[in-house]
Amino acid sequence: MHIGRVASQMVRYVTMYLRRSWRRPHYAWVILAGVMAITGISSGVRLSFGVLVDPLVEAHGWSRGAISGGFTLQFLTAIPVVLVAGSIAGRVTVRQIVIAGAVLFALGMILTATTEQAWQFQFYFGVLAGGVGTSAFLVVLPVLLTPWFHKKLGLVMGLFWSSLSWGPALFSPAMRWLIDTRGWEYTFILLGAAGGAAMLLSGLLLRDHPRDMGLIPYGGMPSEPPVGNPATPEVENVSLGQVRAKGSFWALIAVHTLGCVQHAIPLAHMVSIATFAGVPGLAAAGMLTITSAASLFSRFGMSMIAESRGARWTLAPTMLIQTLPILLLLGSGDLWWFYSFAFFFGIGYGGEMVGFPIFNRQYYGARAPLSAIYSYQMAGALVGMSLGGWLGGALFDWTGAYTWAVLVSFAAGFAALGATLFLPRHRTTPTM
Repeated sequence: MHIGRVASQMVRYVTMYLRRSWRRPHYAWVILAGVMAITGISSGVRLSFGVLVDPLVEAHGWSRGAISGGFTLQFLTAIPVVLVAGSIAGRVTVRQIVIAGAVLFALGMILTATTEQAWQFQFYFGVLAGGVGTSAFLVVLPVLLTPWFHKKLGLVMGLFWSSLSWGPALFSPAMRWLIDTRGWEYTFILLGAAGGAAMLLSGLLLRDHPRDMGLIPYGGMPSEPPVGNPATPEVENVSLGQVRAKGSFWALIAVHTLGCVQHAIPLAHMVSIATFAGVPGLAAAGMLTITSAASLFSRFGMSMIAESRGARWTLAPTMLIQTLPILLLLGSGDLWWFYSFAFFFGIGYGGEMVGFPIFNRQYYGARAPLSAIYSYQMAGALVGMSLGGWLGGALFDWTGAYTWAVLVSFAAGFAALGATLFLPRHRTTPTM
């Protein structure tokens, strides 16, 4: 009996110790996990478009320009969606937006499985699944993270942007393998049902602000800046009209637009360029995986660099790195040659877009309408993505080769590099 009582006491003390020492993770990390899952799935399908071109040409005999229309329409449709999402932020919850988007995504993907004509593919995949369904996520999800994290926000944003890379890295070869082995219908029904369900469940976890759950941000409440401190940023509210009067506002939009024209062409057509040169389809699909994997590191790293170096010295090198390798597509038809392009291009492509929310805060201050400003930049990016994706297919149809598409991509990249020269230099405010 004595031994039994001692053992019982030991179990009780150990249980009490474990209860006191174990702490439930802050709900901010649940928010981050949900946001990354939603972003990874939606971007994984949307940015794996390149693996669909050749199967559609073989199955239906459509022109590459008509197929590229699906890529174009998902970004054209997204322009009004992101502008509306930026303007209604705060009046509609992010959870409501994600739930509606997940349903539309699933519907569009399942209907894509029934495609028999080009306009059906363009509408179901381009408008429903890629445009209306998931484009609002581009604006609302990164902004959602900022009130949840007072500390480690740079790390969190790096992790968030990395989900734009691992999504396509996983989905590109998986989609091509499923299409080749199980067929078009099975692939899109599976991805629509499973992907839509996963985004829906992740969306149910989201909350707009820690106070909605009786919590404070991870790392504690941000302190109020002392009055009169010269290191304190401008605290007056800044209107959108004031921001639009600045040259940096339009220069940032130009960089994002032209940069997206540049990388949309290879993103939508690099697999077809490789197969046109004699590379097998599944091996060519590996280019998107390599690009996405390489971009994962630059998305994470450039999120850190943008805060310390500013827009000019972050965007200039990334534009060079994503533009110069495009000329490799005019060279040899060997697989290693295409994989080399995919690696170097991915490093530059991944670092180009991640810093814009940080640049906006640096240029205009925390009291500026950052969601609205970012929505304009994303609208410019979507114009660039839609134009570049369409040009790649249209120029092939007109000329019978991808040479002019590659040259247009190269020229757009250097035009974007020129626009960065109009950006003010970053000046770090001294701390007290």
